[in-house]
Amino acid sequence: MSTFPSADPARTAEPRALQPSFEELSQNSRLLIRLRWVAGFGIISGTLFAKIALKTDLQILPLLLTGLIVLGYNSLLARASYTTASQNERTLRRAQQIAWGQIILDWLAMTILVHFTGGITSPALIYFVIHAALSGTILLPWQTRSLTLLAILIVSGLALLERAGLIPHVGIDELGLDDNLHQNTTYMLAVVFFFGTTLLTLSELVTYIAQRLRQREERIRQLYEARATFVRVATHELRAPLAAGLSLMKNIEQGYAGEFTDQQGAIIQRVIIRLDGLRTLIDDLLTLAVSREASTAQAPLEPVSIRAMLDKMIEREAPQAEHKKLVLDCHLSDEPGITLAGDVGLQIIFGNLLNNAVKYTPEGGRVEIEYTVVRMSRAGSAVIKIADSGIGIPIKDLPNIFNEFFRAQNAKNAQVSGTGIGLATVKTLVERYKGNINLESEEGKGTTVTVSLPLAPKQSQN
Repeated sequence: MSTFPSADPARTAEPRALQPSFEELSQNSRLLIRLRWVAGFGIISGTLFAKIALKTDLQILPLLLTGLIVLGYNSLLARASYTTASQNERTLRRAQQIAWGQIILDWLAMTILVHFTGGITSPALIYFVIHAALSGTILLPWQTRSLTLLAILIVSGLALLERAGLIPHVGIDELGLDDNLHQNTTYMLAVVFFFGTTLLTLSELVTYIAQRLRQREERIRQLYEARATFVRVATHELRAPLAAGLSLMKNIEQGYAGEFTDQQGAIIQRVIIRLDGLRTLIDDLLTLAVSREASTAQAPLEPVSIRAMLDKMIEREAPQAEHKKLVLDCHLSDEPGITLAGDVGLQIIFGNLLNNAVKYTPEGGRVEIEYTVVRMSRAGSAVIKIADSGIGIPIKDLPNIFNEFFRAQNAKNAQVSGTGIGLATVKTLVERYKGNINLESEEGKGTTVTVSLPLAPKQSQN
């Protein structure tokens, strides 16, 4: 008996702290990088504006140097974030290290900024609050609490050092504050108290919300995975008896069970057509379940050769094309085209597209397969174009062509077996591999499908 993941809430374990996924971590890290560009240029432009336009007495050189340092390490972080492009255990750890590193670097930069804009009286203290909230979206609760406490210690330590005279207090006279306010113990304790409680409260709130969202996403992922597993197992169990029944019906059709009348033969033929259609549906459901499991489980992506997979799928479809007297016109680059994907996933993508081109092209038609590699300064992509001279797709059906179980009306009228699952599965996998798919078609003139898949980073630089 097959078992599936339990969907009973009573059996669900206590909610646990969930590490951000690789995609979430990468997206949030890139958000911090974009905000840091703004912050770096903001420090420089704000300092110059305050000094020149407002005539504020600022320590302009340290502040400008701080802005330049922020822009400098942000450039390195942006490059590191770009090269960390695949999802596996090693790159996930690296992404976590980058997240930690950039927050610590930011807080060192903010400490310098706070010191040169008034210390405990600095209006720039609010930046710590903003950053503590952002850190709650990319770190685990204990990590966020640790960094929040570190921020409170940094501000408290800075205030104590200035009060003790171990480092000079850099005041801003234009703010109209008491020159000795940094030595007022009551004021210092009040600022640290309200600053610390605000920091802790906000970071805890953001962390709680982020964890709830991750737990909800995990639950949805488990439900999708359970559904996909059920479909895969159920359809797999149906395959064997269906294949046996179809084989027996074909034996009867060929006369191995004795003579039968024309009317009986017509009935047998209709049964075979129906069973063959059911077999196609089961095969497509299995394919869909596999693609859904790969997507919901966030299976690690591995380097795969696009050229090798194309050759394999073309060889598989060649007999059917030859049977229909189709011309297979292949223009394939010699480059392997390494992309981060999965063997099964690429087989599903190219197998479906080639099978559709052959299936929906009448006898004597033509199928063209083109594979090229496009390289740019920092990235590259492989472009696969499959064009046929088949029945095409009516213009009114094009907007729905990637929907599950949708079939164009002319395909139904032509009584070509199909389920409408193939293209939906292809689109799901292409998007999973960070690629793009485009379909152009005209009824009666054929269809062209173009798939673009990004090359693995090292391949892009060759």
